[in-house]
Amino acid sequence: MGSKTQTPRRRRRATAALLTAAVVAPLGVSAIAAPAGAAAATGADTAATLPVFAVRSSGLTTAQASGLGKALGIRLARGEDGSVRYAAEQSFLAVPTKTAGRPGKDEDGQPTTTTVLDVAALRRLRTIGSSDALRRAAQALATAKLTPRGAKASARNTTITAVDRRGQTTVSAALDTSVSYSFTLAGLPYEGPGAKIRIAFDGKGKATALSYSTRTVAQTGSVAVVDAAGAQSRCAEAMAGRVRIASATPVYWAPALSAGVRTIEPSLRCSGFHADGSRAQIVVVPAALDAQLPEMPPPPAPRPGPDRVTARAYGRADVGSEGTGPCSGLPHTGTNLASFNGQFSSRGIPVEFSWTDQNAWEQDFKDPAFGGDDSDWTDHVDMTYWQGHGSPTGFSFSGCSSNDDTFLSNTDARWGNGDVEWMSLFTCLVLASDSGGQRWWQRWGPAFAGLHQINSFHTVSYHSASHGGTYANYMLRTPFLWWNKPMPVRSAWAQASIDDQPASVVWASMGPIGPGGAVSMNDYFWGKGAVSPDVPAAAVTGYWYISGGS
Repeated sequence: MGSKTQTPRRRRRATAALLTAAVVAPLGVSAIAAPAGAAAATGADTAATLPVFAVRSSGLTTAQASGLGKALGIRLARGEDGSVRYAAEQSFLAVPTKTAGRPGKDEDGQPTTTTVLDVAALRRLRTIGSSDALRRAAQALATAKLTPRGAKASARNTTITAVDRRGQTTVSAALDTSVSYSFTLAGLPYEGPGAKIRIAFDGKGKATALSYSTRTVAQTGSVAVVDAAGAQSRCAEAMAGRVRIASATPVYWAPALSAGVRTIEPSLRCSGFHADGSRAQIVVVPAALDAQLPEMPPPPAPRPGPDRVTARAYGRADVGSEGTGPCSGLPHTGTNLASFNGQFSSRGIPVEFSWTDQNAWEQDFKDPAFGGDDSDWTDHVDMTYWQGHGSPTGFSFSGCSSNDDTFLSNTDARWGNGDVEWMSLFTCLVLASDSGGQRWWQRWGPAFAGLHQINSFHTVSYHSASHGGTYANYMLRTPFLWWNKPMPVRSAWAQASIDDQPASVVWASMGPIGPGGAVSMNDYFWGKGAVSPDVPAAAVTGYWYISGGS
């Protein structure tokens, strides 16, 4: 792509106005490296331009990582790409529980351990205030000489709420206080897994989690970008015409450091609605005028007919995955599901099915009582991972398949009366705290018929090609020295979402409460730690819900 001569800074906002009807107000200079006069030009004969930034360095050096760990009082391991991630084994998103009763076995013969919510200890939990957390984060970064220039810090709590069957709150508490930094380049949002600084603190001000993944960049020129109409068209094309585009917002996207990119170029954040009204996952595409969108992958071979169910039996740990891809305007679903599948198959854990596009069927998630056959598919494995468009009341198959309809409604789900323990729904808004006059427990509580957890999002999520693999790795990884220990399922979901999603995305998890306060929130995947027994639908006494920012 060719470079344009720099034009006065005062014309930058005109470019943003051309790109989207809603002008993005500049938030200051780059949080990673201040551009030396970011350029934007408009004119009758000149296409609008935005700066391009060259990557000068990526991640932290070993010395920088050591200095940051020392400033926070924690021991850090630096990744090969220079990123640093830390989650305290005992205190990361910890919820007080107590072991109760005798060990048991589940339907597969796997050992189970009953834990109950320690309500008294939960009520005693305290967290530091936002101002204190902001001060501690700023001080640690300054001590390590890693203060991000021009970044905006914000603080929020990770929270837990428990309700009884009538929806009366029995306990509500904050688990930590996290500080996240938001960045800009040339006055536009700069976001993504490669623009991440997040630090979480417990009630004593000790760091319980850290994500640090940034690049140092410098302006190296500029590139012609599409105008407002072109942005809408580009987004529609990228989503295969399957999504009604609500906004095409100019941003700078920061891929994961492992991507090894050499430049950061302007992009478009595409958001909208699917044909059935479900919210589309946000897709990010290049904004450059001459950019070429990658070709959509070809549709998979048709799914076998009525005899498609392969011989499967209870008695072993296994998983499955499904998702809608190009047929719903999501280009990376196949890659993401493959990343999830690969983590399990490489460890000898069977992936019993992986259906994409027109082969992903609503009836695979629907209970037989409502005409589905989840007992052959998503409720016949221990964990199912899904990617697609969603809403607070379900998720969409529209444009892809209609077997036996195009939307899995919360009222069609009864999960866990077969085998599934953990339903992992990488989609939008499924666990929104409130929607349409119904709270999370009212919408999804009836789906728990032995299911241990639903892991999903309170907000709209960003489309990803790697979330599934990151999530699976956190659950299954093998310890090395003092780190790399496997995480509980919900903690793995939270950390994968923190790694993969911008700070604005709020992840969420929920599960049932059984007799005596029995909970499943601390489950590990089979063979990696303790797992709770099933709570049949008739024995559910309430529900728990945990959510936090990415």
